[in-house]
Amino acid sequence: MKKILYIGVVLVSSVTIAGCSFSIGNGSSDKETNKSEQKSEHKTKESSSNSNTKNKDTHASSKSEVPNISEKETIAMTLMESNLESKVVTADELLKGSFTMTSGAGEKITKSFDKLTLSESPELNKMDNKPEGMNFYGVEPSKGPYATIVGINKEKIVYIMTQSAIFDYKEVEGSNTFIEYNISDLYNKHKGDSKIRKLEEKIEYGESMAAKQSKQDSNVDTTSNEYYAKVLLTAIPTYRESDTSDKMKPELENESLEGEYLNPYNKQHTIKYPEGVQRIAGTPTAAGQVVYKNNDDGTISVYGVPSHFHDNKWLEDDDWSQKESERIMNNPKVLKLYDATDAEIARTVKMFDGTYSSEENDQSSEKVTRENVIDKVESYEGHKLDTDTYKYKEPEQNDKGEWGFSFEDKDGNLAGSYIIDEDGYVTEYDEKGKKVGSGS
Repeated sequence: MKKILYIGVVLVSSVTIAGCSFSIGNGSSDKETNKSEQKSEHKTKESSSNSNTKNKDTHASSKSEVPNISEKETIAMTLMESNLESKVVTADELLKGSFTMTSGAGEKITKSFDKLTLSESPELNKMDNKPEGMNFYGVEPSKGPYATIVGINKEKIVYIMTQSAIFDYKEVEGSNTFIEYNISDLYNKHKGDSKIRKLEEKIEYGESMAAKQSKQDSNVDTTSNEYYAKVLLTAIPTYRESDTSDKMKPELENESLEGEYLNPYNKQHTIKYPEGVQRIAGTPTAAGQVVYKNNDDGTISVYGVPSHFHDNKWLEDDDWSQKESERIMNNPKVLKLYDATDAEIARTVKMFDGTYSSEENDQSSEKVTRENVIDKVESYEGHKLDTDTYKYKEPEQNDKGEWGFSFEDKDGNLAGSYIIDEDGYVTEYDEKGKKVGSGS
């Protein structure tokens, strides 16, 4: 019992008691045994510690292999992913040097290319809430009517397909135009594929997006019909369909709005357009309008200004008119200029260069009669008259040969009127007799 107690004291407290002698059995042998056990335990712990250290080193070494792969190798691996093939050039297309895309007008277009080019983007690299260490590049060629952006850090790679400028990573993360891959997963899946090296050779770093855009901007005439056509195709995508322009045959023009009042019917309670703001509009009114500003970086800011100020608040609620004017100008939609095909531009330019003039003049020269006067107004409005909301009076002709009629709401209150001249030109007035629009 004493022997057990003694060994327990030595093992647990490691206390050496000087000046005391315990003669219990083979004390010397017990001490040697104890020392041997301690040494054995120490060696076991040391061995275990060394083993753990080796395991950790091996694990760390295994992990460190993935972050050391190049950006081009990472991109090459993503091009082999099936869920990316409809949005980005695929591995097979890159090796073949061509791909087929569908234009906004539904046309199948085959494009040839030699390399997949990465252009660093200083602006995108200033993006708010971007992942730590992530670098962004523009990818050319793009496989659709959008800019293709790729972002890479040591852990993941993301693709963003966008037609708008991006200021905050959180705004696009998880959207249907955003695809993310874990680099470790990609590496484990594709590391043995012989295509990777061939694909890397077809990927190159080009000029930065800023330098490239600067060159493009210097060659772009922003006062040309071709540029206006691009703006229209960007802001109103329906014009990418040939049927829209062919059926409507609009006549459009671009004009500066700088210094003009946003709400011309309440000038004291609105704001003036700042420098550089322009408008594309024309006839018929149903052709729509685009109020925009060129941002000199391949994008435009589009402002949601109404073409008609039908809402009475624009005229009667001064505070609302002021705040709504400020809201519109402070919250533009930033859009990347649409990469239109030559056919789309040629078709759209016809709206600006007077090609449709003779056809429109033929239509305008048609004599206005009781039978077609409503057609003229509906052509101006771009839709059938709203007989569910308003009651329209019978059109009458005055001494000047002009036709006109008014309309009331369901309570019998005057809501507005139209005057149609002999050439079919429509002028619209509100319930107070103020002009609110015109066209044909």
